[in-house]
Amino acid sequence: MIKLFASDLDGTLLPRSHQFDELIVASIEKIVASGYYFTIATGRDSAMTTLNGLENKIYQICLNGALIKSPQGTILKKELIDKDVLKLILEEFDDLNLELKMFMNNASKHLVFNQSTQEILEQDICKINTFLEPGQSYNRFYHFLDEHSDAIINAPCDDNMIEITKKSVNKGTAIHWLGQYLYIHDDEIAVYGDGGNDIKMLSMFQHSYAPSTALKEAQYAAHTQLGPYYEYSVARHMLETIAKQK
Repeated sequence: MIKLFASDLDGTLLPRSHQFDELIVASIEKIVASGYYFTIATGRDSAMTTLNGLENKIYQICLNGALIKSPQGTILKKELIDKDVLKLILEEFDDLNLELKMFMNNASKHLVFNQSTQEILEQDICKINTFLEPGQSYNRFYHFLDEHSDAIINAPCDDNMIEITKKSVNKGTAIHWLGQYLYIHDDEIAVYGDGGNDIKMLSMFQHSYAPSTALKEAQYAAHTQLGPYYEYSVARHMLETIAKQK
């Protein structure tokens, strides 16, 4: 029996608008009202995720698993990038347009790489993002990632991004942790995803689902393929699941 539903947002749960519309909100509210748990599992910063009234009803796994928040907004778990590795990145790659995701006053915020190295190192950084700019070479940066693969990992949602977190961080391990926190076994969790940063999550759980519009690698990792994300296939599947379990 599924007790916890965990879903990626863009390209999975949300429609083409990338927003929580009335149908998505109503679906999740029905899931929670029926006694089930729900968590988003996204690469987004929680400050960039508008939940449209669901704030006090669901859990939030953000920044590819580096941050887990309760429905009350309490930070349950956070994973930070090692300061020594972060210092090397700041010193060697100030020419790249890196966006740093940090914690400040118990809230997740973002910090554009436009401050001094010391100012940035004083913050708790848990994720580094950048869009790959056409014509820009990133070979040196990828080589750096390989050299420090014992401390950090790059798990981008697609080939146009770099998304760096602490090596142990991913959506799958965060969902597993949340399941243990809620006394829920892995075989009682259903996960949904479509991108490169969902592959580990999809491969970890027996009940894993990918929309037909997902990356091929995500489809292969998932146990079952659903319809296109823009047809609300994920929300429909979750509602069908709880209906069958009654």
